[in-house]
Amino acid sequence: MQFKKISSTEAEHTAKAVEQENERASYEALIDYVVQNARDAQMFRTGESVEAARQHLCQTILN
Repeated sequence: MQFKKISSTEAEHTAKAVEQENERASYEALIDYVVQNARDAQMFRTGESVEAARQHLCQTILN
């Protein structure tokens, strides 16, 4: 099995990308949790408004 040598800069960029991916996944999980709890508390009347709220949170937090 051959291993490709990578530079420290490349390794740093890869580690940062993985960290950002993990952070994004954590935010998405938090958003899903908030939306689910709001739904359970009957803060929304229709499924559409729940999805609209989720999309708005994702756009606001993740972009």
